[in-house]
Parts: sequence; C-alpha cells; structure tokens
Amino acid sequence: MGDRSNRRGSVGTDLRGDSRATLIAVAALLTALWLVAFLRALNRVFVLNFSTAGPNVTGLLALALVTGWTVPVFARLASRPAAWHGAVAVALGGLGLSLVGGTLVSLAGAVVFLSAATPLLVALVGNLAERFAVAAALGVLTHGALRAVLDTAPPYATPLGRGLLVALALALAVAWGLATRESPPDATALAAPGGATATAFLFTHATFLGLAPRVSLWTGRPLLVVLASTTLGLLVGAAWVERRGAPGRRATGAWSVALLLGLAALLFGPGPGVAALPAAAATVLLCARGCRAGTTTARRTGLGVAGVQAVGLVLTVAVVLAMNWAFVPGVGPLVRGLQAPLLLALGAVLPGAVLLRERTAAADRVDPAPATEPSREPVAGGRRALLTAAGLGLLGLGGAAVRRVTPSDEVPAADSVTALSFNIHQYIDARGRHNLESVRDLLAETDAGIVGLQETAGGRLTAGGLDGVRWLARELDLHAAAGPPTRIASYGVALLSAWPIHDERWVVLPSTDTATRVALAAVVESPLGDLPVVVAHLETEGPVRVGQAERVVELARETGESDRAVVLGDFNATPDERPYEVLTDAFADPWAGARSEGDTYSASDPRKRIDYALVGRDWDHERGAVVGSPSVSDHLGVSVRVTRPPE
Repeated sequence: MGDRSNRRGSVGTDLRGDSRATLIAVAALLTALWLVAFLRALNRVFVLNFSTAGPNVTGLLALALVTGWTVPVFARLASRPAAWHGAVAVALGGLGLSLVGGTLVSLAGAVVFLSAATPLLVALVGNLAERFAVAAALGVLTHGALRAVLDTAPPYATPLGRGLLVALALALAVAWGLATRESPPDATALAAPGGATATAFLFTHATFLGLAPRVSLWTGRPLLVVLASTTLGLLVGAAWVERRGAPGRRATGAWSVALLLGLAALLFGPGPGVAALPAAAATVLLCARGCRAGTTTARRTGLGVAGVQAVGLVLTVAVVLAMNWAFVPGVGPLVRGLQAPLLLALGAVLPGAVLLRERTAAADRVDPAPATEPSREPVAGGRRALLTAAGLGLLGLGGAAVRRVTPSDEVPAADSVTALSFNIHQYIDARGRHNLESVRDLLAETDAGIVGLQETAGGRLTAGGLDGVRWLARELDLHAAAGPPTRIASYGVALLSAWPIHDERWVVLPSTDTATRVALAAVVESPLGDLPVVVAHLETEGPVRVGQAERVVELARETGESDRAVVLGDFNATPDERPYEVLTDAFADPWAGARSEGDTYSASDPRKRIDYALVGRDWDHERGAVVGSPSVSDHLGVSVRVTRPPE
C-alpha cells in the first residue's frame, strides 16, 4: 500500500453528513491535544536549557518536534486498519507519558504524541478538505475553553488540568472508534496537499493567537476582551467556511493582509485586544483555502509538513532566545529586542504556506479546486459543528468571567502587617516541575498580607501562556498588581495584597548589556494606613546593580513617604555588597546581622542572603520567617512584621 500512497491521487472524499461530523470531532479533539503537547514539549526543552543547567546541547532535542517524516513512513503501513488504530493508541500513550514523567520522560511523551498525531492530522485534512479549517477552529476553541476553566493554567500544570486532559483523550478515542467503525481512513488521504497549511495554522495558534492569556499579558489588555475577540473571530471564520466554503484567490490575499495587520496591532504596542477578532477569522479562512482537495504524494506532503515545522520551529526558538538573549552568548544579542517581529514572522508562515500551495497547484495544473470562486455547497453536519463551537466559546468566556479576581475591598482592623518577598522561578520549582500549587499552598500557610513576587512573567511561550499572578490571586482571594507586559521581555514582578491596591506603576531599571529588570510600585490600603510598596528584581552581578538600587529608592519616594514604605525584592546582592548599602541607607533591614538562618539562595542549599524585605524607618519591625523549599522554588522567601511605634 506504500506504493499506492505515494502515487498522485485526489483526496478529499465525499463523506456522508454523520461521518463528516464525527471526523470533525476527531480533528477538533486532536487539534486541542496537539496544542497542549506542543506547549508541553517547548516547556520541557526550555527547562533543560535554561531553568536547571543553563543553555546546553539538549536544545537540539527541539528538532524532534519536526515530525513530518512520519507521513511517508506511515503511508507504508496505512493499508492495514490496525496501523491507524495503533497510531491513535501510541499518540494517547505518549500524551499520558507527557503528564506523569520527569523532564526528559515528559518531553519524550509529548514528542511521541506529536509524531503519531501528524499522519492522523494529515489524513483528516485529506478527508475533510477545506472543512478541516472548521475542525481546527473548534479545536482551538476547545483548548481555549479548557484554559479558561483552569484560569489560564496549562492543563499539565495542575491535577484538575491533567484530569480534564484524560477526559479529552478518552473522548478522542470514542470519537475515533465511531468514525472508523465501518472502515479506517483511506491511505490516499495521506497525500493531502493541505497538510502543510494545517501545520502552519497550528503553529500560529500554539505560539500566540490561540493563547488568549498570552495575548492579554503581551498587550496589557483584559483577558475577557482578548478571549471574546478570539472566540468571535474563530466562529466568524468557521461560519464563513461552512456557508460559503474557502475564499477565492483575491479574497485570500485580503485575508492574509488582515491576519498580518491584526497580529501587528497586537504585537507592537498596547493596541486593542479586539484586533484578535479579524486575525483569528483570517487564520480559519486561510486554512480552508490551503486545505482544499488536491493531488500530490504522501512523500511530498511529508516534506511540506516538515518544511513548515522546521521554519516554524526556527522562528519559535528565535522568539525564546529573544526573550532570554542575555543568557545565550553569541546568538542572543543578534535577536535582542526582536521578539515581536519574530512572532509576526511566525504568523506570516500561514499565508506563506497557502501561497506556496497556490503556486505549486498552478505549476502542476492538477488542482481541481476552483481558483477564484468559493464553493457555496452547504455541508451536512456543519450546523452541529458551529453550535458546538459557539457552546465552547461561551464555556470559555463563562469560565474566565466566573474566575475573575474580585476580593473584598474591606480593610479589617489589625495592629501589624506581615510582608513577604519571594522569587517563584517563573512557575517552575528547582527540579523543573510546575510549582503553581506549591506556591499557593506556601503563601496560604504564611500570615503575609502583602507579598512581593519576582520572576512572574508567565505570559512567555515557554511558560505556556500562564497568567500566574491572576491564578494565585484568585486561589488566595487577594488583590493583585502585575507588571510589565510580556513584550518587555523581563522576568516580571508582581504584588499580592489582602487589601486594595491603587496607584500601581512599573519602571524599567537602569541596565547595561543585560536582561531587562523592572520594579513595581503601588500603594496598599493596609490597616496601618496607606502603605507604599516597591517590588524589584535586580541584575545578578556587576556595578549596574548600584544604579538599580538607587532607582528603587527613588521609586519608593515617588510613591509615598519613603519612611513608611516597604521594599521587597530579589536584589542579587549579599549584605557586604554596595547595592545593599544603597538600600539600607534609606530603609531598615530587620534581618541585619542574621547569620545562616537568613540565607535564601539556593533553596536546596541556602548559603547566601540575596532576598530582602526592607521597611521604612517610621515603623517598628521584627523578623518574620524564611519559608520555602526546592519543591516550591529555587529561592526561599523572607518576611518581616511591621507595627506602629508606640506613641
């Protein structure tokens, strides 16, 4: 059957309405799980290269995400029904492995899923043709609803998320069984020329547009606005395809421009989150155009898929390097500040794949799809797909709305306030595992009413587009202030408070040729009165830290009375260094003179004191506690208790 699958043949079979509807369900579930597995693999590669050992040769494991080679290989087995069922079983087994194993094992599991899922996705494109775009939109909405219900947390980061993934996997197995109860897909479906376009669609949504929390954190716009805009855009695109088919050639050019302009509006400034609407609609319509029925071979399809994956992966890695440029000697400075242009280039891969399909079809003169006029033939089962998509969109919006952070504005009476400073290591513990729940549990166990967090920029691609500050605030019923937007490419800082926060602002600290460092200032309406709070994260070494410390002192004075302020941060300086002297000239250090009991780094073997909770000189104060463990972060947290001086 391998020889047959490599011969040119028309794909895009005439399916009955029920069969098409079931295949759309299979494709939607597979798309949703593909997005999860892809982000899981990226996170694991990042952990191996940055979070535990620094950049190293394990970055080459990212090449395993180029899985187009599996299409021609699988074509040689596709004549056997057991091969198709085996591919589904292997994919689901890999997904399970990615949820339970350590860093390398979970990466291997994610790669296994993606490898086994690739020929299945290509076959679905071959059977559904342009209607695959509807299924793909449905899959993105499924993933979005899942993330909204989990309050933006990656599904693999919490027990509830892992349970929901298991439910989706079981639903996929059932849908696959229903779709193939009469016969598995025909091997000729692996010769679908739209496989490359479908892959480009997945990259566009996996890296930016399909992650509403990531877009929200990048633009600084409310999550509900971005989620509603993306949802409506996907629904508009899917409805267009179901009612009118793929757009014509001229309309395809217009939608390509709409996609790029929408992405540019989201990437290059704080512009409106509603730009996600036309961008999302454009991706669905472009996907439909590129997935039209046509003729090619499984070998060429595999090469096309692998080519798109290679280009997408290079750009994705470049985005990650641009966000972490200071830690990649040689290559890093070359991409410094290019994270937004590189993401725009990633978005351009989709219209590029469609254009390449058009040129190839024109050169071969074998593409039976119309060149200019869209198909207007209604499709049975399309209404059910659209209703399901609308339901998922409402589920996502409802989940995000219900999980909004709305703590009480009441200020209970108290004689003292405890403030805690804690570096949470980008939501990954010292062993590379997600630490969301362990951070939540630790904070809940302390009596801290004010918490300054460092390394909170969860909107990064490698963090899975997580709004961890929002998640922690909701779980702990606290007020929150975060900054800056992800596009600044900083580690991120944030403030959690049991009492209302106002007048928050963030500033970029002075720097040389190093990573961007920021400070956040705000006023907390504490029981002791308005309390100016500054949260900061200084550079790891060098004299630049002195200028950064001086800016932190200035920021405290600009926010309120510095003698009443609280300054929390990872200052990356021990008490015998100049940055510490600058800060303690202005603020008191309750832990001054502490010996090893005050050390905060590293969590597994604390031998340095670099994390601080400093207070203005108008307050009486005492040491609180050093808290944490390697299962929470690579730092320990440190707290102080502030009280009014006796009159």
